[in-house]
Amino acid sequence: MDERSHLLHEHTPEVDDEGIVAYVQQRRASIASAGPASIPAVFQLSSKQSRESFADIHRTVSHVSHYDSVNELLSVHSGHLLEEPHTSLFMEIRALLKYSVPLVVTFLLQYSLTVASVLSVGRLGPSELAAVSLSSMTANISGYAIIQGVSTCLDTLCAQAHGRKDFNTVGMHFVRCTYLLMLCFVPMFVLWVFLSQPLLLMLVGEKKRHLVALASRYLRILSFGLPGFIIFENLKHFLQSQGIFHASTFVLIFCAPMNAVLNYVLVWNKHIGLGFEGAPLSVVITNWVMCLALWCYTKYVNGYACLPRQGVIHKSYFTNWRRMINLSIPGVLMVEAEWLAFEIITFVAFTFGTEVSAAQSIVSTTCVLLYQIPFALSITASTRIAWFIGAASESSALVATRAALYAAVCLGLVNATILFFFREFFASLFTNDKYVIRIASKVLIVGALYQINDFISCTTGGILRGQGRQKIAGYLNVISYYLIALPSALFFAFHFKLELLGLWLGMIIALFFVSVSQLYFVATSDWDHIIKECIEEGVAEDGVLNIEATSSVPAMSSSHLV
Repeated sequence: MDERSHLLHEHTPEVDDEGIVAYVQQRRASIASAGPASIPAVFQLSSKQSRESFADIHRTVSHVSHYDSVNELLSVHSGHLLEEPHTSLFMEIRALLKYSVPLVVTFLLQYSLTVASVLSVGRLGPSELAAVSLSSMTANISGYAIIQGVSTCLDTLCAQAHGRKDFNTVGMHFVRCTYLLMLCFVPMFVLWVFLSQPLLLMLVGEKKRHLVALASRYLRILSFGLPGFIIFENLKHFLQSQGIFHASTFVLIFCAPMNAVLNYVLVWNKHIGLGFEGAPLSVVITNWVMCLALWCYTKYVNGYACLPRQGVIHKSYFTNWRRMINLSIPGVLMVEAEWLAFEIITFVAFTFGTEVSAAQSIVSTTCVLLYQIPFALSITASTRIAWFIGAASESSALVATRAALYAAVCLGLVNATILFFFREFFASLFTNDKYVIRIASKVLIVGALYQINDFISCTTGGILRGQGRQKIAGYLNVISYYLIALPSALFFAFHFKLELLGLWLGMIIALFFVSVSQLYFVATSDWDHIIKECIEEGVAEDGVLNIEATSSVPAMSSSHLV
């Protein structure tokens, strides 16, 4: 039994050659039945290729393979199969750019929610501002990073299921992941509500008791918005896997300004303002409004076709969790490793003085804002590649991979060029202090080089997610940030007395390692193994090769393949 077997239910047999052919034929027929308005012409059924043509293929349970690869097997049976989906480099690059734009807007608007709280509370006083910074860091590391890391498993599971046109399974993965995160919510709630104050006192010391008291109050209120945030994040990935990238943008175009208004009303309004407590309360309200708005969009506008038939409670939601958990753990590692490393770098920057700390804030904020572009590209690339893997189309998956890499290099060069030539302008947007601007401008030269590696790292990470190989990226991130980035950053900063510049040199060395390593694993991908693993996952969801039970095809609406 090969290494894929642990991903399947213990009672699911390995699929034999004829079973693979039948399953792929059924999925391609499902795609074809969606109609010419939703898919490329190559998917449409011809008079010689009916959906019933695969009914003559008999399936038996066997562990014997007569062919070296799935690709060879499908080629031999091509007379019985519908043609696989095809795409072009131009079509893929156009799709990547088209779908990345709304995601960039989405991520920027979502980032603005935190900025609004910092700005509103910052005017109350330095203690309140410091408390928000401390509580935000704690919330990110112990809550939001875990949620976002776990939800990345849907980039693989939902997108590959959608590529197979196994629509019910797309919804089942969404519900399973939501249940998993609701289980994770319980210890998060206990930590934020009951344990945050004693733990923060241990970290910052008794002298900062007032600061810790404020931060723990912030976390207690914030905890009640976590379920809404969980559902919103999972819905976002659920819709993105269907090619619906604009829904969360529409929701945030409304919710981001609403959050700013809530911050003003709940923090500063003379009649109903609550002061410091108003900031986390506005985040809680915004999280629940985002959740409800995106759910209404999914239920009544677009995306409902992939909601599961079983309803909210069903025993099938509590089976086949192993692969979801195996994909979630490296997803959490990837997010946590990067976020925590940057928090450590920020703490170290404080030891070099106020001006250096201010420059670090400028550089990190600028890079975070620019990071939204490669992150959006990685999500789009992950979805596209997972679709083609689900459709058992190796050639199209390779084209989509090349398109993503070309786009990453080109956009990375554009970002780097803009940041290099306008670095002083970017720094001047944050402060009028000439010394701080000079420090930040100097470090942003490294930040410009950082952009190219950031694009390649993000995009190759997205490709690995689409393939279901997050584990590689997770391990590489831990190694690069903790065995390479932090030691080299501290060495450059203190031994060579480069201070902030040295810290960022350490980070860029680590990111270069991640970029090159992930690029190697993408270039040497065993696509045949990846596609067969996806097919077996689909069969495991069916329980048996039950074609009739899973082949109903709802309207695809705007969920296009190209």
